Amino acid sequence: MRSPGSGAWWLVRRRILALLALLAAGCRLVPPEPVVPVRAVIDEPVRRATELVVLLPGRWSTPEEFADEGFLALVRERHPRARIVMPDLHLGYYRDRSAIERLRQDLVLPARREGMERLTLVGISLGGLGALLYDLEHPGEADRLVLLSPFAGEAEVIDEISRAGGVSRWQPGEVAGDDFSRRLWIGLKRQWGGGRRPSVWLGCGRQDRLAPASRRIAEDFLPPGGMVWRDGGHDWATWRALYEAQEEIGGARGDGFGLR
Repeated sequence: MRSPGSGAWWLVRRRILALLALLAAGCRLVPPEPVVPVRAVIDEPVRRATELVVLLPGRWSTPEEFADEGFLALVRERHPRARIVMPDLHLGYYRDRSAIERLRQDLVLPARREGMERLTLVGISLGGLGALLYDLEHPGEADRLVLLSPFAGEAEVIDEISRAGGVSRWQPGEVAGDDFSRRLWIGLKRQWGGGRRPSVWLGCGRQDRLAPASRRIAEDFLPPGGMVWRDGGHDWATWRALYEAQEEIGGARGDGFGLR
C-alpha cells in the first residue's frame, strides 16, 4: 500500500514529467526576450533566389519546426526559386509590438535590395496574425498571404461581429487604444472591405478552435467558397493537408483570389 500522501506526490510527479516532456519537445511556455535583428533560419534555393517566402510560426513554435514537421519541404516544392525564411517571431515580439518592424527591416527590405520583388507570407496561427498585420501596416508590399488557422482576435470580438451580421454592419463604437482585437478588425474593415488587399489563400481545420475567425474572414472578405476546410484541429498534420490543397482554389502558383 502507498503511504499517506503518496497519491498526491504521484500526481505532482506526473505533472512535473509532463512539463519536462513539453519543454523537451521545444514548447516555449515563456517566450524569450526579443532580439535585434530577429533570429531566422534561411533555406536558399539551388539557383539565385527570385522571390521571398516567409514562414511565420505559431505561438509556441520554433523556426526549426517547419523543417522537422515536413512543412518546409512542401513550401520548397512550390517555390523552387525562393529564399525561404523562418524567423523566430515568437510571442515576445507581438507583446512589445515589434514583430512587423523586425519582419520588414531584418528580412523583407534586405531581400528587396537583392532584387527579390515578390513576397509571400505564410502564417500559421499567431503567424497568420503577423501576416494580416504586415499587410495592414504596409499595404501593397505582400503579393500573397497564405493563412492557415490564423489567430484574428479574441473570440468575443469574432462573436460580436457575427451577431452584427458581418463586418460591414458591425459598428464597434469608441474603441480603447489597447483593444487590439477590435482595432485589428477595424483595420480589416477599412482596408480589405474597401477592396485593397493582396491575393489571399485561407485554410482551416473543421475542428480547429480558431475556426470561427477563419469563417469570419472568409465570409467578410473572400468570394463564396473562397477557402478550404479539412478535417482536423490546430496541428501540423492539418496544416500540411491544407497547404497541399492550394490547387483547389486559385492554384498553388497562381494569383489565387482576392487580388488588389
